[in-house]
Order: sequence, then C-alpha cells, then structure tokens
Amino acid sequence: MLSNTRLSLSTRAGRCRYQPREGQSGGAGRGCRMLLWLRPLCHQLDQTGQHLFCVCGTRVNILDVASGTVLRSLEQEDQEDITAFDLSPDDEVLVTASRALLLAQWAWREGSVTRLWKAIHTAPVATMAFDPTSTLLATGGCDGAVRVWDIVRHYGTHHFRGSPGVVHLVAFHPDPARLLLFSSAIDATIRMWSLQDRSCLAVLTAHYSAVTSLTFSADGHTMLSSGRDKICIVWDLRSHQALRTIPVFESVEAAVLLPEEPAPKLGVKSSGLHFLTAGSQGTLRVWEAASGQCVYTQQQLSGPGRELTHCTLVRAAGLLLSVTADHNLLLYEAHSLQLQKQFAGYSEEVLDVRFLGPEDSHIVVASNSPCLKVFELQTSACQILHGHTDIVLALDVFRKGWLFASCAKDQSIRIWRMNKAGKVTCVAQGSGHTHSVGTICCSRLKETFLVTGSQDCTVKLWPLPEALLCKSTAPDSGPALLQAQATQRCHDKDINSVAVAPNDKLLATGSQDRTAKLWALPQCQLLGIFSGHRRGLWCVQFSPMDQVLATASSDGTIKLWALQDFSCLKTFEGHDASVLKVAFVSRGTQLLSSGSDGLVKLWTIKNNECVRTLDAHEDKVWGLHCSRLDDRALTGASDSCVILWKDVTEAEQAEEQAKREEQVVKQQELDNLLQEKRYLRALGLAISLDRPHTVLTVIQAIRRDPEACEKLEDTVLLLRQDQKEALLRFCVTWNTNSRHCHEAQAVLGVLLRHEAPEELLAYEGVRASLEALLPYTERHFQRLSRTLQAATFLDFLWHNMKLPTLPSAPSAL
Repeated sequence: MLSNTRLSLSTRAGRCRYQPREGQSGGAGRGCRMLLWLRPLCHQLDQTGQHLFCVCGTRVNILDVASGTVLRSLEQEDQEDITAFDLSPDDEVLVTASRALLLAQWAWREGSVTRLWKAIHTAPVATMAFDPTSTLLATGGCDGAVRVWDIVRHYGTHHFRGSPGVVHLVAFHPDPARLLLFSSAIDATIRMWSLQDRSCLAVLTAHYSAVTSLTFSADGHTMLSSGRDKICIVWDLRSHQALRTIPVFESVEAAVLLPEEPAPKLGVKSSGLHFLTAGSQGTLRVWEAASGQCVYTQQQLSGPGRELTHCTLVRAAGLLLSVTADHNLLLYEAHSLQLQKQFAGYSEEVLDVRFLGPEDSHIVVASNSPCLKVFELQTSACQILHGHTDIVLALDVFRKGWLFASCAKDQSIRIWRMNKAGKVTCVAQGSGHTHSVGTICCSRLKETFLVTGSQDCTVKLWPLPEALLCKSTAPDSGPALLQAQATQRCHDKDINSVAVAPNDKLLATGSQDRTAKLWALPQCQLLGIFSGHRRGLWCVQFSPMDQVLATASSDGTIKLWALQDFSCLKTFEGHDASVLKVAFVSRGTQLLSSGSDGLVKLWTIKNNECVRTLDAHEDKVWGLHCSRLDDRALTGASDSCVILWKDVTEAEQAEEQAKREEQVVKQQELDNLLQEKRYLRALGLAISLDRPHTVLTVIQAIRRDPEACEKLEDTVLLLRQDQKEALLRFCVTWNTNSRHCHEAQAVLGVLLRHEAPEELLAYEGVRASLEALLPYTERHFQRLSRTLQAATFLDFLWHNMKLPTLPSAPSAL
C-alpha cells in the first residue's frame, strides 16, 4: 500500500493548450508546447525579503523564501482570476483585483479579507500601485481609466481619464509631498497627473512601443523609463524633458535604478546614475546613464524560455528578483548578482521524473521545457539546468546515482553530474539522431554506456569516455563530446522505449509498430520479436530477478514475456486507457503501472490481481520511477504535479498487529471485569471497543444478575454522554432481532425514564436512531400483544375445561 505526498512544484499562472502528435494512438503524445497566457505573471517580495507573493489563477500564493513552502493561499469570494495585486510599502496591506471587477483588501498574515468593494472600472484592472505612505492606491484599468483610492478611509479620491486603451502601468512619485501619479497606456506615452489639481500636468512622448517600467532616483528629480522599443530614457521631472535616450539593444521588460554608491562587482565605480535592465536577451545588464555604456553583463547562457519578463529590487533586503519566460523565479544578492535561490514557477506538462543521489535525496524533473529542474526532497531547494534547446522528453540515472542522462527534441543527448554539495553540471553531450530523441536508458552494472531511441526508428549505443568517470576532471573544462558506437534501425515506426537488462548484455525496444524486440549488446543483433499487442507500445522493462520482460501498450494492457521463447506469460487488464509506464517493484514480485487515465495501479504478478489503484493525478502520468530500496515511488503527469509515494505496507501491518494485540488484552480485561461484577467499567470498556455484540454480552450479564433492574439503571446512568450515544446506536442494531430486543428495550426504558426529552434530542444522530427504532418496536409490541391474547385465551379455556367434582361414593352398610 502506498501513501502519497504532493510536491509543491507548480504555481500556475495560465493554461496550457495541447495538441497530440499525429499517428499516436491511445492518448496524446509528449512534448507539445502551445501556451495561451491570459496575463503577465505577477510576483512581489516584501521589504524583508522573507515572503514571496505570486499570482496563481484565482489565488495569490504566499511563499516562504527560506523553505520554498506555500504558507497561505488567498482567494477572493468570486473565485475569478486575479488580474493584478500590490503589497503596501509597510508590508501590512495586500490588495487584489479580479476579473469580476472587485477589489479585495487583505490582512494577508491572517489570510482574511478586511474589505471588499467594486472597482467601478468598466473593464478588469490591469495594474495597481501603492503610494509611499501606504494610504493611497492607484488602479489602472483596461477601460483606459486611472482611479485613486483612500485605503484608510475607504473611498475613491480621483478619477483620471484620457489614456487610450489599456492602462498597464501606474506609479506614484516617491516623495508623498508632491502628490504626483504617473501612468502609461497602449499609446506608449507617460502621463503625469497632479492629485492636488486633479489634472494632467504633462504627457511625456519619446517611446515608440509599450512602456514597461518606471523608476525614480533618490532625490525624486529624475525618472527612468524602459520600453519594448529597446531604449531606456532618463527624464527630468522638473522640466518634463528627456535628458538622455540610451539604446540597450533588447526589448526591455523592467529597468531598476541602482543605489548611487560604488559596486565594483557590478562595474559601478562612480556614484553617478546607474540602472539595471532585464529583457529579451535573458541576461541582467548594468548601464551607466551618463555615458550610455553597458558596464556589466551577467554571464549566463541564452536559450528558449530564458527571456526575462520581470525584475524588481528590494533595497531593504538587498535582494533582486527576476522572472524568466519559463516562469522560473531567480533571487540574486543585489550588490553582486550572486544567485541565492531559484523557484520553479510553473512545471507545465511533466514528461519524466527520476530519483537522484546514492540515497535518492534529490529528484530531477523534465517538463514541457528545454530546462531540467532538480529538487532536493528535504528542503525543496530547486536548481534549474540549461543546455538543451528544445523540450526534454526522457531521463535516466546511472547505477550510483551521481550521473544521469537526458534526451530532447533537439536531437541531442546530455550527461549531467551531481556533486556531493548537490550542484549539477553538464559533463557530456552528443548528437547524431535525425529526429527527436524520445527515450534513453543507462547501463545497469557499470557506468559504461547508454542507449537512445528516436523517431527516426533507430537505436544508438553511446559509450562513456573514461575521462568522464574520472572525479579529478575539471568542472570548467566544458562538456565532453559523445560518439555513437553502434546504430541500428530497429522498427518501422517511432521507438517509444528502450531498456537495458540488469546484466548489460540485452536490450529491449518498444515501438509504435505494436512490437517489442530483443537485441544482443553491444553489436545490436536481433534475438527475437514480442508480438501480441493490438496497439503501439509505450514502455518496456526487464525484471530485476527473472528472465522476463514487461511491456505496456496503448491497448490498455500489460504483458509479461519469457526471454527464452518470446512467449506471453501473463496479461494484466485493468487500465481503461493507454498504459504509459510500467516498473517492477517488491523484488520483481509486483508491477507498478501508470496510464493516460491519471491512475497508478499496483499489480501482484503471481495471481494477476490489481491490489491497489492510486487516483491522485488528473491527467496522463508520463513519469514513473522507483527508489533503490523499493520503499518510494515517484510519478509525474500532465497536470503539472509530481507526487512522491511511500510504501507503508510494513507500517500498516505493524499497526494491524498492534490493534489485534490490543483487542486481545481488552477482551481479557473485559472478562475479568464481568467475573468481578464491575459492570460500569465493563460496559465502558466494551463501548470503547466499538463492538455491539460485546456490549450486548455485558448487558445480558447485567440482566442475569438477581438485582437486574437496579444494576442496569445504575450502570447506564453513570455513563458519559458519548457512551450513551454509542449505546443508543447499538440498541438500533439489537432491536432488529427478536432474540436481543429485550436488552434494547431495557436500555431504552432506562434512557426514556431518566433523561429529559431535550437532553435526548441533543444526542448525536438521535433522529435517525428513533426512525430506525420505531417500526421494529411496534412490531415487537404487536407480537407481544398477540402472545398475551393467546395466553389469555388459553387460560380461559383451561378454566372452562375443568371437570365438576365427582360425588363421593355412598358408604356401604
């Protein structure tokens, strides 16, 4: 039996639409990526840097930065998607806006709504911002309006119109004495509003595309704006003129003004104005405003999904938060841009999962992304691995657990190494397939080779270079190049699964052509074909103990095959859809399978019986892996969830044994109490055992006492209310049997005579008990009435059948 733990790997902000690959039967294929994002992803840190706020559909999740756990989820009563939120500068108030045009003010530490009001906007709120005093809130709507709210006194103070289209950016001036509000809409202009005059003071026009951020200098005289037109502009707020236009050569999503102090690690050597940009190139860069030169560029590999969509600086905590297009959250130390923490914001469709480390202390997750995510199970710390340029489709781990391999749609494979500190680096890569590499398997005895299968219908054998296994290899020397030793065309359709035998001498392949084949390694010579499935195969797996091969198919069945004569030994039927993965557990005596119906099933091989069905996923379960000790299992599915399962069979057996022993001890104690005529304790103990027949035995023993009536009354009345409630439930059961109805009626008589009606009505479930007691009680009284009538009639007959006294015989003379 397995118990599950759901890992917090997913904080969704959109919905994934999915298209299956052509020619795949029995469910959708893997690795299709088409996202429809409903809005930009919103994130914010509090001033202490201890809490991270993230929008997740209809909720705002509050995460503890240190542990990565979700402390609380805030959801409005309307249960509509949240379109914008903001945390006040004093970290006390959180305001959220939903698609239902409602604004909610939260006491977020308690998780309660303190105020709910209509936004008055005629379209959803797209952005909001607090003023420095945490008393005013500005909202910008999709209707082109900007509204200002007094959070303390609970009323609207200003309504500004004039912006064409969606207002996607609002910001207050950092000096509360100036009472200035800035907004930007779809026309790429920046409007400066005076709260005092209730008018537009200036319209700043210099950008040619959407303005993405506004930030202010410490003295409040300078403003920096960034846009998707690949420029940043420094504005003089006194003259309302652009002082300098700086080309940054990328679409900028956020620009942050740095403190005016030297920061040698960021290339800031003077105290002039410097700012940091985040955008489409996926790297953080620092610019000098006076010269317009880039003084620092973050050393980071570029790739799909690494574009930065958000960046914010928390000066009090000395942290910088950036968000990638793949919804990964990166926390940096502000003065050096040293990476402090990583969070996987959205896992999308999980395609494969594996345990890592010699003690299975980590897991690696391949989702609908070129990035791999490595999690430490104890702390949930995340490490995001970049290297592949397209979606990673499959994973496998070598015997010792330090090395693992991945393959992807980019037609390449990579080998990764985890050191003792848990840091993972890419140590080798190879390419050679002409189509997507959909399956990979590592050698089982030693770390000597790996095998890949592809949509090009071929299998390749890749030997590992000896230098790769040397621990003294320099980590910065770059990935080694892998060369395929053997290539074999194995099937006529896509190869979905490959498996290496425990002795490293055999290879099994499973294909969309409905067959599995057995090959001899390393020459890849064909030994035999396993045919019998009605649809394509998704998984093949060797037994760790016997010469048996398991295959999982789109026809919903699992088959076991003998390696000697290639005959089918057993067929397991139970899944209603495609079986995607299968694994041997319990030393080869059981099978664990997962399907496209979201179910995980545990099978006993000896009797073909499904002993357990685990229903925790909501979509196709692509990933399935068991730990080395067979005490845990890992599943990953298209519902973006990874679930860790623990084998609790031994614990349940020990618990069951302890219960049996406890029952024996209590039964012996009950017999002793009855022997000593300690009826009150005996009755209480019998009720605690929750066995109606045992309680009935005690009641019968009490009634057999010569002073039955008084003993029963005294014992029942001394019980607690919960014990009386249980006794009343037992009476319902006894009353259905004419042999035991007398005990039930005796207990009912005691309760009805000595308990007030209002006290009886306060008993839990008393109404249902009375409804069940009435019909049988009426039947018992009818039977007693008939018996009494019959006895009276018999008595009457007896008296009338008496013969008259015969006259005495005359005495003889």
